[in-house]
Amino acid sequence: MIQPPQPPSKEQLFTLDPAGAPVTNKLPGELRNFCFLLQPNFSMMALTSAIDALRTANLLSEEELYTFRLVSLDGAAVCSDLGFSAMADQALEELNVDHLDAFVVCGGLRVELQTPPQIIRFLRQPELRKKTLGSLWNGLFALAHAGVINDKKAVVHRSNRASFRETFADINLKDKAYVIDHQCFSCAGGNSALDMMLELMLEARGKPFVRGICDILTCDRISDTGEPAFLSDQADTQLPKSLQDTICLMQNNMEEMLSAEEIASLVGITRRQIERQFQRYLGSTPTRYYLELRLKRCHQLLTQTQLSMSDISLACGFVSYPHFSKCYRQYFEVTPSHTRRQS
Repeated sequence: MIQPPQPPSKEQLFTLDPAGAPVTNKLPGELRNFCFLLQPNFSMMALTSAIDALRTANLLSEEELYTFRLVSLDGAAVCSDLGFSAMADQALEELNVDHLDAFVVCGGLRVELQTPPQIIRFLRQPELRKKTLGSLWNGLFALAHAGVINDKKAVVHRSNRASFRETFADINLKDKAYVIDHQCFSCAGGNSALDMMLELMLEARGKPFVRGICDILTCDRISDTGEPAFLSDQADTQLPKSLQDTICLMQNNMEEMLSAEEIASLVGITRRQIERQFQRYLGSTPTRYYLELRLKRCHQLLTQTQLSMSDISLACGFVSYPHFSKCYRQYFEVTPSHTRRQS
């Protein structure tokens, strides 16, 4: 029997860093400042997946690329579906909409689907209509009740699809894990929240940066293409055996790098065939992909070992420390020494 949530004890509170000042140095339309509205029994997995993407992006860039804040109706902590509560930064009515790029309603399996009038009034503010709106799990019901996403493509948790379609015929509901439409994004659950947030970063930050986040957060669910499915241009196509072998050779030969001709000879196809496979399946070149692998290994050694800069550069196949430093700075936009100090 499911017990009703109890008032959170001090030990049960799920705390995060205090909300930072909003990012102002950004491209037009870029989503950098997020706000998450916590509803009672919200999905903790969906919330933490979404936030983890933002925090890991800040960690890799070593600057405040993204900010987020949590709000509740009264500013008090809100109990999640796991029985743990998250501390809100402020009450909903105290929120300064001008500081937001995206407002996200957090849902969950046992979230009440009848949206409180205070939330509906907030969502209908003219100022908020200019922002991007999002939802996690079944938070879409709040957006739909407020009438702010009519004619949009959206998704909701599988258990709520039938009732949602019956109630909101004007919303183009999709049977997908997540959907990103114009000024609207939504996901159906916890795992899809992470992929959705990463794809939101993709246009502004680029594939190499998002791949770096995926190496940390999604390494346990990598697809046949060597990266999460949403990053692959051919997500439903299995990598050819020769391309898998090529990637394996690169991963196992970083200190003593293999030339393109050596790789082609070992795999048993031509250099040109390898180049076409990388372009088709990974949207990259063999040289670029090999460099990215080595730089990511450098980042791991910088943050996880006490090896000297020279030893790290040699271990990852760079002919000199200046060359390594230049490539590292171009890829991560910080110097190796800065990464070492931060770690």
